[in-house]
Amino acid sequence: MNDQQLDNAISKLAPQIAPQRDLWPDISARIDMAAQLEITARPDAAEAATDTARPTRWYWGIAAMLGLLSVFGWQQALLPGTTSPTAAMPSTELMLLQLYEQQKATQLSQMVAVAEGFDNWQQQIRVWDQAIAQVRQALAFYPDEPQLLAQLQSLYQQQLSYLQQATLQQPLVIS
Repeated sequence: MNDQQLDNAISKLAPQIAPQRDLWPDISARIDMAAQLEITARPDAAEAATDTARPTRWYWGIAAMLGLLSVFGWQQALLPGTTSPTAAMPSTELMLLQLYEQQKATQLSQMVAVAEGFDNWQQQIRVWDQAIAQVRQALAFYPDEPQLLAQLQSLYQQQLSYLQQATLQQPLVIS
């Protein structure tokens, strides 16, 4: 038989051959029966099988762990700058916080008197500080999230604007 005849014979075969019935129940029953016979014939066989399987699994686990460690070590050696980009450059939240704290400290240091209608300015500042703390807590879970950063900047601007209004008007109450 040459190659041409073999190709013709193969092309005439059915693409899939399916058994007349499901074979798995028979196979499963035979496996279970063989396992039961082995256990009843040798009660220590089940213990011996698990005793030899445990060290083998343990060695495979150690090998997998060492493989992962070597891959991560190799990645660290080849790409040292990709592991912590935030350590090299300050986050947007940190830059906003530093700028805000400088401006707030400047305004509070220049505050000698409080305008009329701003008697509870310290309580209002505490409310803004609580809101800022909540947004910063959310940023801990979602760093550099644009909407959270915008909300944080808005709260900072509101608080600075409030302090500016409290000090720009004619001071009537001295604090």
